[in-house]
Order: sequence, then C-alpha cells, then structure tokens
Amino acid sequence: MLYLGYKLFPRRDSMLKKIALVAAVAASASFATYTFFPVKDAGKGQVELGAQYGWTEHTSNMEIIAGAEYTVIQNLAISLTNIGYQLWNDPDDCGEKGHEDCPDNDGIKAMTVGARYQFMPILIAALDVNLPLTSEDVTGKYDPFGLYGAIQFTKEFVPNLWFGSEAGISYKFEDEHKTEGLGLTVQAEVDYTIANIGLTPWIGAALNMRLSDVEEDYPGAKAEYGSGDKAILVWLGAGYDINPMFTVKANFIMKFADEKESMGGDWTGVNAKLAINF
Repeated sequence: MLYLGYKLFPRRDSMLKKIALVAAVAASASFATYTFFPVKDAGKGQVELGAQYGWTEHTSNMEIIAGAEYTVIQNLAISLTNIGYQLWNDPDDCGEKGHEDCPDNDGIKAMTVGARYQFMPILIAALDVNLPLTSEDVTGKYDPFGLYGAIQFTKEFVPNLWFGSEAGISYKFEDEHKTEGLGLTVQAEVDYTIANIGLTPWIGAALNMRLSDVEEDYPGAKAEYGSGDKAILVWLGAGYDINPMFTVKANFIMKFADEKESMGGDWTGVNAKLAINF
C-alpha cells in the first residue's frame, strides 16, 4: 500500500510537501489493485479514464485518473493503475491578499504495474510494483520504488451480489533520506447488480496500518515515527452500463487518519470515470 509522510523540512517547503503528500495518500491508499473481483476471460479487458476532486480542511486537489487491466491468458491479468495528471493541490487561501502564491505542483503522477492470478474460483494472488515516475512538482522529490503483494477472496453469494476482499503487505524502499518500511492493508467491497436496468451500486472499506516506523535521516536530524498508525477509508459508488462496451462509474470517498504526520491526515473526495470494456 502507498503510505507517504512528511517531517523535518523548512517551514514553507514543509507546508507544500504536506499538501502534496496528503492528496497522494488519499488518492491511492484505497485501491491497491485494479479490482477485487474475478479475473476476466482471456483476451478481455477494461480501460478507465476519469477525474477526481478531493479536499481537506484547508486544501483542495484535482487530478485526471486512468487505469487498465487485460487478461493475457486464462486466469492471469496484467494492469496499469495510479496513472494520472495532477492539475492542482493548493491551500484554499493561496494567492489571496496576505497569503503566499499558489504552488506550482501540476504534473504526471506515478504508475503502478500489477498482475493478478486466479488460482482458485474464490482466490486470487496479486502483485503491484510502484514505479518512481511521478513529477517532482507533485512529490517534492519523494518518490520511492514500492512493492505490494496480496491475496484476494471473491465470491458471488447470491445471484448478482458479489463480495470482494483483499489482504496485503507493502514495502517502500529507501528514497534518499527516507525509508517507510512495511504496511498492512485489509479491504473489502460489496457490489449488487440490478440487472434489468444495468445499475451496480457498491460500498467498500479499507484499513491501512504501518507495521514499521518511518525512518528519516537528514543532515543534523534523524527521526523514527509511525509504527502502528492507522487510516480507515470508506467509499460509496455505483456503475451504470450504457451498453456492453461502456460503463460510467462514480465514487464518494472518505479517509480518516488517527495520526496526521505519518498517515497523511483526513481527506474527502469524489471521482467519476468512463470504463471501456473490450
């Protein structure tokens, strides 16, 4: 899972990094893999493109989001997630009289390459590799290489009622002066399709927890913090099938963090996407 923190920067730089990292955590902390549900048949796939708007008590952010998954052979799918472009991520009062100018922090966001293998009808093994390709204007030079491995459980309990879940461990490698270590993610979603109108509402939740401290080593200053800190995400959404090829989706997301410094703080967001099935 992606966890980002901030600490030990000069005052202005710290504020800007904090703004960028809060949004990064919020946007990516919940959806580590492309989906919790069964791998599509060989040769089938989906591409998503949309936009996401989020806010905290004093900031707001906007980004373009995209992702895709394709089943290369039966039971094995590959994916690209966390692709996007940040349009802004600013304090609400920036640019106003008596306040600092809005930061220049638009730019490309990271890419995650993933794979899922359905080795049983109800069990899927998943692996995500986070590539450090995000623009420095977005991350403030903090963009570590990361791995996430998970086991998914998915089942249709009654016709059209699907349960999907995931438990996984992440590791973020050292990036210059910071090492984040291990994180735990447990998340689940319930979807119900109203077949006669092509509408699928869903509800989901995730628990993210640090299993080890964030370690920072800057000239003249060292810090270790965050082990055991948690964040909870809850989302509500729905998808509508325009036809077999096109689906529109929307989500409302809330994130609650019990330690602002290591887990990025509380965040609320909405997104809308167009999915193209092929």
